[in-house]
Amino acid sequence: MFSIRYFSYLVKSNFKFLAAFTLVLCAFLIVMCNVFTPETISGISNTTKGTIASNILTGNGTLIGFMSNSFYALMAIIFPMVYSIVVANRMIAEPVDRGSMASFLSTPMSRHKLTITSALYLILSLMVMWGVATIVGITAANAFQPDALDVDTFLMLNLGVFLYHFAISSISFCSSCIFNTSKNSLLIGGGLPLMFFVISLFIKLSDSLEFLEYFTLNTLFNPSNIVNNSGYSQEFMIMALIGIILYIIGIIWFERKDLPL
Repeated sequence: MFSIRYFSYLVKSNFKFLAAFTLVLCAFLIVMCNVFTPETISGISNTTKGTIASNILTGNGTLIGFMSNSFYALMAIIFPMVYSIVVANRMIAEPVDRGSMASFLSTPMSRHKLTITSALYLILSLMVMWGVATIVGITAANAFQPDALDVDTFLMLNLGVFLYHFAISSISFCSSCIFNTSKNSLLIGGGLPLMFFVISLFIKLSDSLEFLEYFTLNTLFNPSNIVNNSGYSQEFMIMALIGIILYIIGIIWFERKDLPL
């Protein structure tokens, strides 16, 4: 069910992607911890008051509130999303499209083992990404803003955003398993997550567009609910369930479909 050799190959071939996107997340967290002060937030609020950016950049005056309305609304969403889209396509659809999948399947490794290993790599790499970001965030907060970070809420935000990307990556992975060309794989596996992100931005920019929350998966990850501890366990379970179902569908689909080998 699992190939150590193929997993090692995936780690080596995607290490630069993982390192780059993880570094970007860590850099944003360090900068936020470094520049945050209540005066800074007040200045931003006054500057953006009455503009469309006020719904995104304002917070509750705390470091975790500032992060929830900025980092977890934008950077924590888009960068890991792009990582998942690119890597999911590289693992399945791209080799099929280029004809190199035949070399993988000509070995004793079965389709089932290949997809299981690929799925585990994508999930574990996202866990590593957010694990490193969590450690860096806590370390940076302790260095620049001692006692300013609500660590429990920060950990819950990172758990929530990981589950969100677990669900998003499952869309990209399932699409990569279903389609035999990168073009179609990226159209669905990349198009849907990006559409969800754009819709979520529209919702934040105007209260009159709240009805769009039913058309985006991003509604399930609401940083404000986590910060205010106003109930989010059901959304967490739904994201986990979506991810599990779509990963299983992708694995089964690739196992049974005809390949242009």
